[in-house]
Amino acid sequence: MIQQDLFGDYAINQQNPLTNRRVGFIGTFKKPSRKALIEKVKEFGASNKSNDRLTRDTQILVMGSDVKQEDLNRLLCYEHDGWKPLKISETELLEIFNGHYSGYETPSVPMKQISIDMSYYNWNPPVYNEDDEDERENGKDKKKCVRCSSPLVFGEGNPISGMEIYVPNRPNTDMGVIRQLIGNFGGFANAEYFDETNVVMLSAETMQLLEQGIKDEIITNIEKLYNESSAMFFNIQFTSEPDFISWVKKRLEKYPDESTMELLKKYENSQFA
Repeated sequence: MIQQDLFGDYAINQQNPLTNRRVGFIGTFKKPSRKALIEKVKEFGASNKSNDRLTRDTQILVMGSDVKQEDLNRLLCYEHDGWKPLKISETELLEIFNGHYSGYETPSVPMKQISIDMSYYNWNPPVYNEDDEDERENGKDKKKCVRCSSPLVFGEGNPISGMEIYVPNRPNTDMGVIRQLIGNFGGFANAEYFDETNVVMLSAETMQLLEQGIKDEIITNIEKLYNESSAMFFNIQFTSEPDFISWVKKRLEKYPDESTMELLKKYENSQFA
């Protein structure tokens, strides 16, 4: 890489990967400085919104040294929500300034894209300060961003009470029993996934496939619905029918209830137990 001064005398054209992209910077930059780098990416056609922070709209993220844990936590949460900027080093940015453009392509507009696997199912989110640009301009302070951990934890309490729970239909299966069981514990079981959904309950079959790295139609449909929605973040908790049924059994041992016990018996005698 040739460096004639801070950046060199490089040709700028419309084919460079910074054009109209929002570039963010986190970490420490010594020479050139972060401020100088921000101005240079704008000279290369990057969005005027390019700045020294990471947002959901960041398309290219330049990572310096000694990145703060706060910024790493924010990045992890954004990536979980499907907002995945192209991460490059300062050295790679200087390569772009030198005219080496291959491998740094990004979509022309920010796009969210989640991909659900077992690590996603078991995600344990970090906590960070949400730095919303619009709210900051209106004089509002940063707020703690706390995401729901996944999967849903069944313990002594009742974690599904008041929850909107997506229980996907399965072919040749009467889902009424499992949905009635959920209702007996104050949950709202739905056959459709929608914006107000809090929890997704997966069948034993779906879980078994996911553990093998295979996505069935249920998983791919959830990905598609979220990716095509206007939602900014994926704050959904996962659980499974086996985990729920195991909790129901323990709950009934402690707090017997005739109607719930009857439903449980129907469930165990059904074709999908």
